[in-house]
Amino acid sequence: MIPIQTNYFFKIGIVGPSRVGKTSLIASILNDSHKLLAGTPARIQPFGTKTERRIAQHHKELSGSLRAGEFNPGAVSGTEESFAYELRMDHGVGSYGIHFNLLDFPGGWLDSSRRPVERETEWQYCQKWLAESSVLIVPVESAVMMEATISIEKRAVPYILNTYDIEQVVRQWAKGRAIAPHQPALLMFCPVKCESYFDDNGGLKDLSADLLAEFEDYYSDVLKAALSEFPSVKIVYAPVDTVGCVEIVKSSWEGTKPDDMSFSAHYRVRKPGQLSVKGADAVLINLSRHLMSQALLAEKAKVNAIQTKAYLAKNEAERDEGVISNMWLWATRERQRRVENANSLTTQVWQQRGLVNNLSSIIEKLAQQSTTKRTIELTEKKE
Repeated sequence: MIPIQTNYFFKIGIVGPSRVGKTSLIASILNDSHKLLAGTPARIQPFGTKTERRIAQHHKELSGSLRAGEFNPGAVSGTEESFAYELRMDHGVGSYGIHFNLLDFPGGWLDSSRRPVERETEWQYCQKWLAESSVLIVPVESAVMMEATISIEKRAVPYILNTYDIEQVVRQWAKGRAIAPHQPALLMFCPVKCESYFDDNGGLKDLSADLLAEFEDYYSDVLKAALSEFPSVKIVYAPVDTVGCVEIVKSSWEGTKPDDMSFSAHYRVRKPGQLSVKGADAVLINLSRHLMSQALLAEKAKVNAIQTKAYLAKNEAERDEGVISNMWLWATRERQRRVENANSLTTQVWQQRGLVNNLSSIIEKLAQQSTTKRTIELTEKKE
């Protein structure tokens, strides 16, 4: 009997500069996953204590900052080492599940001039992980783009956001995805800390059009790199309020030259100071659709493979091999073994078709899930 595989494993890459909020974005998605997938049999949960602890630690740090009445992004510890968030998506039928890991690493490693020599081996591991990822998530610091008003600040933005280094990573990733164009590939740009630029989550202004325009300006080369290497890549723009109850009251720029300037933002906490993530649904739903679609392709391929074996086994079991051979097959119970094998394979075909139908149903439900109006599929927009 051929065992039916009931689990899949996927790698997801996340790439952005230091302090952009990669960990906050991951935590926002995970903490809201049960709510965001309500209405579908799918659910996402941490797989292993390391991931559980990391999420809990981040939540405690963020909650403490909000309770103090001041939100300081620097109070939430950044990533000092690479860390793989291990997650499992259960599709709600039997033991079938999809395991996917998101690799977070220090954003400073992107820039070769700042990457410590002793970290080179780890960086090569990260590059290999990114190349093997069918999904690439790019967090974008919205405040850096939106609060740059004078010439020197605007010139500093590409340095702070590391857009050139991100372009190189995205280009290599898209080039690798293009090798297997039949496999789906998803590139998500997620502006984070967007609370001050939308009015749908407690904010006072709707600057969403300005934010999109700034993004398309500063990340134009990154978008072109992805589309030139793999024109059929799906690109989604999904802004996220990773905190929700804060807004910028002052921004500060330090430095005298664009390549050595730094940016910081000072926030106030909106009462009652409760975490209110917005926009993470788009990230999670697109991610879920993508992973389920990949699993569906693999399940369909297995149906075809097992169906072919079942057909051959049935023909072998029913084949007339002449009087003497038929008697020998009956006497040695070989004929019975062949019939049992054919029946077993036929049962597996129906089991596999059941998984395909279940996955198709979930994907259909996920496709019907509405995301926020913030979300834009840029591949459609470009067309």
